[in-house]
Amino acid sequence: MNHRITSLGLALALTLGAATSHAAIARFDTTSFGYSVSSGTLAWTTDGQYQRLDTEAASAGGTLGYDSVANDWTNWSSQALSASTAYASASAATGTQTLQGNAQATRTDLLPIDLPSHISRAYGNQAGVFSLTDDGTVTFTIGWRIEVQGDASDPLADYGHAFLSLRAGAYDGSSDNFLDEELFSFDAVSGMAVASGTWVVEVALAAGQLGYYDLTGTASAEASAQGPSEVPEPGSLALIGAGLAALVGLRRRRA
Repeated sequence: MNHRITSLGLALALTLGAATSHAAIARFDTTSFGYSVSSGTLAWTTDGQYQRLDTEAASAGGTLGYDSVANDWTNWSSQALSASTAYASASAATGTQTLQGNAQATRTDLLPIDLPSHISRAYGNQAGVFSLTDDGTVTFTIGWRIEVQGDASDPLADYGHAFLSLRAGAYDGSSDNFLDEELFSFDAVSGMAVASGTWVVEVALAAGQLGYYDLTGTASAEASAQGPSEVPEPGSLALIGAGLAALVGLRRRRA
């Protein structure tokens, strides 16, 4: 049996093409989802499905505006959220079994000179529990893409970070597969970087044995509020994202 879903091209609040050259940008996207089963059929448990979207935006660290929108659902469905302020915005969306997220922050030259950076963050997660009717192997095939953009001439002032991970295995812990990809714009000479590919993960289960699937994406962007002459201290993204640290791990393994 084969099952495949492609990205629905969800209309998010942000697009990379709309950004100016002085914006920090990050994006994650699962472009396709599919699976095949060697024997029997795969069934997702209705009480084991979970998804969450979380968006956050802060202009000048919240001094000039702060917005945060988050929600979670006990089933997979098409949803979209966004948060927006004057100089930072973020959006995230889900398809049936796909994730997308964008974060953007625009550099400014504002006074006073000690204003904190503009920061945004998008987070998405889909997780599920499944079983097979016969002894066999399920093969998950996930298409993915991540993209970042920052200021090459001032990489620690304006930068983007994108991360995507997939975890799947046996619910009882007897097997576990983990794959992830990550980009920082300041690691690229040009300040721009794109990575894409396809993940293939196999999970072997006995008939009726439970397996789990967990897909997580994050996108973060930071831009200086003080213009090119001032470089903020690195690490602001880590501060604003601290509240999500527990979410990025496999939180629901499994209820």
